[in-house]
Amino acid sequence: MKKHTMTLLGGTRGELRVPADVLLEAVGALLEGARQATRFVVEGESTRKGPRPAWLDVACRVEITGLTAGSAVVALEAPTLADVAPERFGGAHQVSLFVEAQRLIEASSSAVDLFAGVLASVVKGDRDRVLADRALLDTCVRFARAARDGFHGIQLEGIAGLDAPLVVRRDEVGKIELLRDETPDPKAVRVTGTLDTISATKSDVVLTLADGTAVAARLDARDNEQLKTLFGSRVVVAGMAQFRPSGKLLVIDVEYLGPARAGDTVFESTPKATARKPVASWVPQDEATGVSAFFGTWPGDETDEELLGALEAIR
Repeated sequence: MKKHTMTLLGGTRGELRVPADVLLEAVGALLEGARQATRFVVEGESTRKGPRPAWLDVACRVEITGLTAGSAVVALEAPTLADVAPERFGGAHQVSLFVEAQRLIEASSSAVDLFAGVLASVVKGDRDRVLADRALLDTCVRFARAARDGFHGIQLEGIAGLDAPLVVRRDEVGKIELLRDETPDPKAVRVTGTLDTISATKSDVVLTLADGTAVAARLDARDNEQLKTLFGSRVVVAGMAQFRPSGKLLVIDVEYLGPARAGDTVFESTPKATARKPVASWVPQDEATGVSAFFGTWPGDETDEELLGALEAIR
């Protein structure tokens, strides 16, 4: 078991007093985020229809071991990936991410570590490093919103890979929502590449494109015999491409996979996200721009004397 600490920042100084619904929401958002982040690392998506796998329920069996004053400090313990499923994670010190095989997660990490890693990249606004889908980003918003009724943020400590405590403040909700809302929508794509990797334990394959780019693809239903015959050869996949907040390809949900034909060479490039207009554009304003450019001024070209004369005439 790995120890973590969650602190609700603010509240009654020196006294342990926190509304039950606030504590319930903070713990609930942490648990949901941990579950989604862990599933995303392993399966490439944070939510899926049907029952959750048993190993995921065990991974997110977070226990509260203490509650003390000093804002509201909640002591937590969570199992590590290696503890959860030794047959899946225990044989190696590191676990590769589904959508980015070259990035590795320590098997000694817990589900809380994984969610905190997503929160850290979201808070920093590092769009290329954010590995999350919309459902997981929604939970990041929920977690940031949980600090209310006198609390202004939540701090997580004991997080793998972070040298300092992670602080998620309520005033960062808008930034996280903007990141979520500007994430490109999925779109239908067709991609040609070499079937380079087939997972024995996961529903994924990796294509290597002509320029050497590795593309992760997810199969809901797989024909192992067909995959074996196509391994190492050129194939074409068709499906829905999912993108990161930066617009970079995340993964392809495959609807068709088969041998590539001569005409499929036109699909040898990485799918691009459809450009989206920003949800909001921030424009600095001074006395010469925005409302200040016209507020308090007369829109006509009359002189002051002409204007005063006209007003006098209609009295």
